[in-house]
Amino acid sequence: MDSAHLKRESDQAGNLPKKLKQDTDQTHDLTARLERALSSREKKYINALLSIPCCGRCALRFLGIRDFGVYELAPCEIRNVLLRHCTDAADTDTGSQIDTTGLDKRTDFDPKSFCTVCVGTVQFAEGFVEEIVARMRQEGFVTNSFNMNVTLPTSTLIRNHAVGIYLHQQLGPIPMEQVDIKEVFKLLISWPIEAQTGLKLDFSSVLRMQVVVKHDETKDGHIFLSTMKESGMVIKTKRESRKMITVGDGRPHIVKALSSVSKERFTEVGNVPPTQTSTKPELDSIEMTRESVYVGGRYLKFSRDVSQTPWSIGTTVLAELSVSGIVCEPIKKAFRADDFKFVTAGREDANVRMLGNGRPFYMELINPRIPELSVETIQQVETEINAIMPEKVQIQKLTSITCEDTKVIKEGEETKTKSYSALCWASNPVDSTMIDAVNQFTDKSFIVEQQTPIRVLQ
Repeated sequence: MDSAHLKRESDQAGNLPKKLKQDTDQTHDLTARLERALSSREKKYINALLSIPCCGRCALRFLGIRDFGVYELAPCEIRNVLLRHCTDAADTDTGSQIDTTGLDKRTDFDPKSFCTVCVGTVQFAEGFVEEIVARMRQEGFVTNSFNMNVTLPTSTLIRNHAVGIYLHQQLGPIPMEQVDIKEVFKLLISWPIEAQTGLKLDFSSVLRMQVVVKHDETKDGHIFLSTMKESGMVIKTKRESRKMITVGDGRPHIVKALSSVSKERFTEVGNVPPTQTSTKPELDSIEMTRESVYVGGRYLKFSRDVSQTPWSIGTTVLAELSVSGIVCEPIKKAFRADDFKFVTAGREDANVRMLGNGRPFYMELINPRIPELSVETIQQVETEINAIMPEKVQIQKLTSITCEDTKVIKEGEETKTKSYSALCWASNPVDSTMIDAVNQFTDKSFIVEQQTPIRVLQ
């Protein structure tokens, strides 16, 4: 272990008391902010939420607290603040009427147990961060920001609805507008991701991240809705791509069903308030995608045994080599893209050469980790490609282009004027009358009627 490393460890150890004090000061500040936010909330709503085993963060959501910074407090600390807030109000009666409804119904909530509303997603949101950050570093997208969408277990829709009904039954219409569970979850995982990666959460970022959380224990928690005709939910199974899949129980179907069923009917068939769970939620998938980038250039083909794109019929390969096979892989590798699309301005047959200035082409790089290459790097890639099979295929003028630029190639393919010289064979003797008849079409449009050539019939 070198001296620099020892010094860093010593500095970190020396700064530990300072860091602990900063963390404590931040907690005190957030606690004070939470207490101020709760000052405008009636105690009966807080007591009702404390009567069910939901985490402190979900309690704040139902209370309509939109100071999102206070959600960073640990759920158990939030719940303690809520308890103190109600208890202090009940014990400090100065003559005004204090509402203590529900104080005798409050339940103890084990911080290690799982919230009945979010099934642990919001409660233990920070627990997902390590795996997400590891995946981000593994993918290695070159960016300074990220956008995030989250998909939480569908059971949270049911449970959120059930608690809303429970509060309405206990206290009547709720004046506070509930804070969306996904909004809170997204921020709770985004803040530590920002701190660990140096990237910023930006909803306009071109790097889009989709985080999906599952909870197997409650994955069928919505099925009871299909037993109520008024819900309109019809769940079926069908075969698709040789697999049996379930349809009719997606998130939009559940939302529609919840809005169609009355509170009384939901209470009769469902669980109000929801029951507690015993397992934690898990990450189901993490997907990261970026908008495509484009490069363009011209290719020259010097050989008569190279097709433009891979050419085969079934398992029979008709051309061993293709222009796209030679050109595209080095470009894809340079951008670290998942895939590509190779588009040209027209095409020539495999046994036809492409000389002169070459044929224009562009490549769409799908989900590239590197969004832009320097001019020097692009030149290096062009040189690398031209060294692969210089006697067969080469490219020139490779450059980065925009999506708008690709229209030039597509439009050029439709408006291109072509001239042909051909040697024709006729079964009847050729005379001046026949030639004069053909020449009538000079500079005029006409239709060529022919069968598909056998060589390209496949």
